[in-house]
Amino acid sequence: MRISFRATLLTLMLAVLLTAVALLGTAAYLYARFAVQDLGAQVLDQASKRVEQHVQHALDVAEDEADTVARLIGEDWIDPDDQKRLGTYFLAALEARPSLSYLSFGMPSGKYYHAFRDRNGDLSVLWLTPEPDGSRRLQEFTVVPGEDWHVLRDIPRSKRTPPYDRPYYLAAQEAGKAVWTESYVFLGSGESLDVPGVSRAVPVKQPGGELAGVLTADFDLYALSRFLRDVALGSEGVAFLLEVTGDGSRRVIAHPAAADPDPAKRLDLTQPAPDGDGRVTIRAEDIADPRVAKFLQTLGHDLADVPATLQELRFETGERAYMGGFRHLGRPGGPNWIIGMLLPEDEIFGDVQHMAELMIYLGLGGVLVAGALSGLLSTSVAGYLGAIAKETRKIGQFRLDPKPPVQSRIREISTLATAVEEMKTSLRSFQKYVPADLVRMLLESGEEAKLGGARAEITVYFSDIVGFTSISEALTPETLVDMLARYLDEMTGEILRYGGTVDKFIGDAIMAFWGAPQPLEQDALAACRAALANRARLETLREVWAKADLPALDTRTGIHTGTATVGNFGSPSRLDYTAIGDAVNVASRLENLNRVYGTDILISEVTQHEVAGVIVTRPIDKVAVKGRHEGLVIYALIGERERCSEEELALARSCTEAMALYFERKWEAAEAGFSAILERNPADMAALILRDRCRKFRDSPPPPDWDGLTRT
Repeated sequence: MRISFRATLLTLMLAVLLTAVALLGTAAYLYARFAVQDLGAQVLDQASKRVEQHVQHALDVAEDEADTVARLIGEDWIDPDDQKRLGTYFLAALEARPSLSYLSFGMPSGKYYHAFRDRNGDLSVLWLTPEPDGSRRLQEFTVVPGEDWHVLRDIPRSKRTPPYDRPYYLAAQEAGKAVWTESYVFLGSGESLDVPGVSRAVPVKQPGGELAGVLTADFDLYALSRFLRDVALGSEGVAFLLEVTGDGSRRVIAHPAAADPDPAKRLDLTQPAPDGDGRVTIRAEDIADPRVAKFLQTLGHDLADVPATLQELRFETGERAYMGGFRHLGRPGGPNWIIGMLLPEDEIFGDVQHMAELMIYLGLGGVLVAGALSGLLSTSVAGYLGAIAKETRKIGQFRLDPKPPVQSRIREISTLATAVEEMKTSLRSFQKYVPADLVRMLLESGEEAKLGGARAEITVYFSDIVGFTSISEALTPETLVDMLARYLDEMTGEILRYGGTVDKFIGDAIMAFWGAPQPLEQDALAACRAALANRARLETLREVWAKADLPALDTRTGIHTGTATVGNFGSPSRLDYTAIGDAVNVASRLENLNRVYGTDILISEVTQHEVAGVIVTRPIDKVAVKGRHEGLVIYALIGERERCSEEELALARSCTEAMALYFERKWEAAEAGFSAILERNPADMAALILRDRCRKFRDSPPPPDWDGLTRT
């Protein structure tokens, strides 16, 4: 699609302005966005480090306290059977360690003691002791600092799970060393499962090496959730903790919503167990926060190699986009936890978006003003340039009719119009010397012609007038020029009509080729059709010349398909676009061979192979033309199959059969075949030559290595 000068100028002005505005606006926007995004990444990184610091401290406290109490019990500083003293020590430790929620000790006998800090910070002590009848007694006491313990409940036959069946006990017993458990639901007050948490479980050994029990220092996950609630991430950002369990499943173990003061909005981190017995910590896939669920979906399931440095990601949920970050806790031997952070992008980029909108409005205003000015400027010259553009399009189409140049008061436009007409005049002359396709190709490329060629598969066409020298001597120069001009014009017209490139005139000879400068499908077929058309055109010309008492002209034509070098040859100051190579030589030799075999159009076996389905031919001989050692079968062109008569088709079959017998060294049968052809047409020179050759070979056969080749 082409546009007018007015539209071009307007587009150019708008494009320049829009480009400037876009570049400046984009640069400002990207810089602001980069700065804000970098700030957002810093916020996420600092928040994650704060979370990591808090979690690491809580883990350190639990490990230190667990190791200390286990050493005191293992070295008999504290008697594990002295439940009052052990409970008192646990209470003192919880008061000194606010991050801890539990301290407990369970024995293989089923004895179990713990001190517990609930969500409100109140302390309690619980004893679970086995009775002689096999039952277990549960005693729970509330503790107010500085006061006596008060019995909260006393259950003689408690159903509370014994310590040796709890997850922390089994994990420490199996490992034989201090371990961190995966998250599970603690046994809280009484016999209920109500608080999710993790335990630092330390197996305590007796002096003889037997297991005395398992001591735990625990902190519940609601305490972590309360801390995460206070981590500032904008107004709607959120930080959470993700646990990757040994079986590859994921659990959300801490979330700010789990510590929401409003019970209606509070997120429960536990859910009913599949078997209906108690509760388990919630799976990540079941989290009620859709932002966290989308974050985990974007993160994927392969969390084996999460680095300890913050990794960024971006995702969308609903109509809102979020920046996210995640990092592994990175604690050797510690829990397999991942810290996750979410921050809405509109909280980060809100001001940047507003600035971008303002710049768009200002830019559009400038564009409208520039458009109005450009429209006024272009109107005064659009008409003149439109007329010149129309003439230029005609040149591109090779419509070179002369026309008075456009007149304008603008000097540059007037000069341009005159130059266009002068170019048309030059091209009209140039076209007469150079193939039209080549001229068109040069104009389309916009490049200057230069020396050079390339190998190409082409079909070469050579034709010559029989006995032209003697004919020219009998004619006046004027008649000769007119007659030759008419002949060449008619012949080249058919060549051009079938897509050929007329290379040159060599006196009365014509050289043309197909396949260059532009590739052509079925170039061999086009060349053969051009030769047949020229045969018919020459018949018409003979009738015209006969009426004018002028001599009849006969032509000989050779056609060959092969590889040649095609391009511009000569010197830098004078070029000749032509083809050179073996293909040209073979076509020229075939044209000369017509006089030997009495034919008018000979084609090579390469060309015949390309046109066999459309063009009817007859084999003539197998020859090695001058300049070539290899032989090739040559064929006489009869006509297009759909236009040939039965007699012509029969001649082609007869020649093919006789030639096959000839190559099979069946001399008598081949002689009979060629003789039959001569009976129908005694003037058939090719059949006569082959018949006489068969008689000769019948009497004096050729050597065994004879391949049917005749050298010319």
